[in-house]
Amino acid sequence: MANEKMNVNEIEFIDGDITDLTARPKKEDGGLLEANTDNILYLAEKADEYIDAMRRIMTAALRITNEQDWIIIGGHPYLQESGATKVARLFGISIQLIGKPAVEVDKDGYKTFSYKARFYLRDQFIECEGSRSMKDDFFAKQGKDKPLKKPDEISERDVKMAAYTNCLNNGIKRLIPNLRNIDISELEKAGLDTGKIGGYTFKEGSKGGTKKTAEASGLVCENCGKAITQKVASYSQSKYGKMLCMNCQTSAEV
Repeated sequence: MANEKMNVNEIEFIDGDITDLTARPKKEDGGLLEANTDNILYLAEKADEYIDAMRRIMTAALRITNEQDWIIIGGHPYLQESGATKVARLFGISIQLIGKPAVEVDKDGYKTFSYKARFYLRDQFIECEGSRSMKDDFFAKQGKDKPLKKPDEISERDVKMAAYTNCLNNGIKRLIPNLRNIDISELEKAGLDTGKIGGYTFKEGSKGGTKKTAEASGLVCENCGKAITQKVASYSQSKYGKMLCMNCQTSAEV
């Protein structure tokens, strides 16, 4: 093949920048796509098939996971590393890390870890990255008006694991786009008990709160003012769009 010469007579040359498709020369075995009824119905049929296929893929992906594979952050469900691995196996997605994680250190000593991986599906692949920094609010923030934790007070392992999970999620969600931006009702439809899913949210004006007791969280019900835990607040944000205690959730409308 390398020694074969290209036949220039087989190449269609178009002079200038033709933006009007009607200006292209017509061929005997083809022509311009017409917006007739048959073509429109064909496109509609293919669109319905695609939507149905993506819906079935989404349902299967959610059903392969359990409550421990998810976490609700600020009212939004996120797939954890264990869940991402299950979904990858279900659809035959192979994951290959590219080298060791890259590490950047800022002038204050905070490290940022970045993973890069290839995600193979059948005979094709995509490349994705995932990063997390020690300086991210979740790891370094101690509360409103308090200084950030020092680098030696933050677990490198936790930051690296979060970066790795981000990388997995980015790759799998690009291959299965319906897993992006899902809400808690979709988890419930798949049979997951969302009350068993861990979670946390952010108090207004600060981030990174992970205290488990209601009093320590600094969060209160927007209806009655009762102190609520991070888990209850995050679930309520996802379900009702605001932070409510368990009692007020029973009378709230979705």
